[in-house]
Amino acid sequence: MNKFSFFLVLLIFSILLGACGTTANTPITTIREQTAGFHAAIEKENTKKHGSESYQSLSFGKLKVFKPEAFVRLDSIYTIKQNYINAKDLRGLHKSGIEDLIPGYRAEAMQHLDEVQYEIEHIYQIDKMDSLEIHHSFYLFDYKDSLINVSPLYDFKIIPKHKDFYYAYQFNYHFVSNRNFNITESEWEFLRFFKRREIQLIGSEELQPFMDHTMNFMEAAKKASTVDFRKVSKLLIIKHFKELDKKMTIDEFGELMALNRNEEVIGYEFSVEWSDESDGLENIVKKRTMFSFDPYLQITSISTVFQ
Repeated sequence: MNKFSFFLVLLIFSILLGACGTTANTPITTIREQTAGFHAAIEKENTKKHGSESYQSLSFGKLKVFKPEAFVRLDSIYTIKQNYINAKDLRGLHKSGIEDLIPGYRAEAMQHLDEVQYEIEHIYQIDKMDSLEIHHSFYLFDYKDSLINVSPLYDFKIIPKHKDFYYAYQFNYHFVSNRNFNITESEWEFLRFFKRREIQLIGSEELQPFMDHTMNFMEAAKKASTVDFRKVSKLLIIKHFKELDKKMTIDEFGELMALNRNEEVIGYEFSVEWSDESDGLENIVKKRTMFSFDPYLQITSISTVFQ
C-alpha cells in the first residue's frame, strides 16, 4: 500500500469516527488489522462456498484502494502537511494555511465516502478427486469493509503428483533437488520467464496446456538436477518416446539448436536418431526425428524420416 492509500485509510477512519460521534477512547483499527479482516472475510466466503475439506487459501495480493477525486485532493493536502512535519518546519506549516483548508476538504470527502472501495487478489486451490483447481480471483469491498463483489480472473488444474512442483512455482522455492537449499538464480530466471507467459495466456485456451507443460518441465528439471534447456529437452523427448509405447532404442541425441530472429530466441530444434524395433530385432528400421520447440520448450512439431 502506498503512502497515499495509507493516508486515505486513516482519513476514512477519522471521518467515520467523527460522523458517528465516537469517543476518543475507542480503539482505531490499523491498516494491518483492516487488511487481515479482508483476508478473513475472503477465506470465510470460500470456505462456505467450497467446504473446509476442499478449499485451501494460498496467497493474497496487495490491497488496492479506489478513491474518488475528493479523497485524492484531501490526500494531497495531508501529504503537504506531513512534509512540513517531517521537515520539522512548524512555522512554515502555520504560514502555509494548510491547516485552515483541511476542514473544507474533509467535508467534501465525507460526501463521497460511499464511493471508496478496496480490492484484493486471492489465489486459492480447490481439491478434487483427480486434480487441484488453482483459482485467481479479485474481491471487492466497500468503505464499510463489506464484501460486495467477486470477480474470477482465471483458473487451471494441476494433477496431484505435481502439487509440490506447483507450490515451488507459485512461492519461488528451490525444486531441482530434494535438499533444503535456497532457490538458485537459474531457477529464479526460469520461474520469472514462465510466469510472464502464464500472465500472457490469461483468458486463452493455451493456458491449461502451458501449465501442464510447466509442471512436466519442472519434473524433468528435478531428474536432471538443473533447469538447463539442453539437458531438460532430452528428458522431455525420452518421455515422448515412452508415451508412444513401442519397442525402440535411442541411438544418438543431437544438440539443442536455438532459433533466433532479431537476437531473440523464437524456438528450438533437436534431432534424435533411433531404431524402430516394432517388427523384431531382425527387422530394425533406422529413423531420424526432428523435434521443434517454442521458446518455453513446448513441442510444436515432430517430423520423422527413414535413414
